[in-house]
Amino acid sequence: MEYAPEDFNQAAINNGQRRINYALTKCDEKLVKAIEALKDAIAASPAGHTIDLKAVGDAINEVYGINGRVADIKPPGCDTTWN
Repeated sequence: MEYAPEDFNQAAINNGQRRINYALTKCDEKLVKAIEALKDAIAASPAGHTIDLKAVGDAINEVYGINGRVADIKPPGCDTTWN
């Protein structure tokens, strides 16, 4: 899509950033769910009981916490209308 950069004011820039933030949080959620599923599969494997996955679980929890705070950053926050 072509646009004229001079047509964008701060409100338009913030709106665009809100949409980008939402898209990035959705991407993060999908990646973390995939890593979580992989961690669970490793833990359920025959050798899984010998593997320390605490650091992986801690990192997953940290990502969930940070990801949940993106919308709190004002401006711009998040806009869930992105598709």
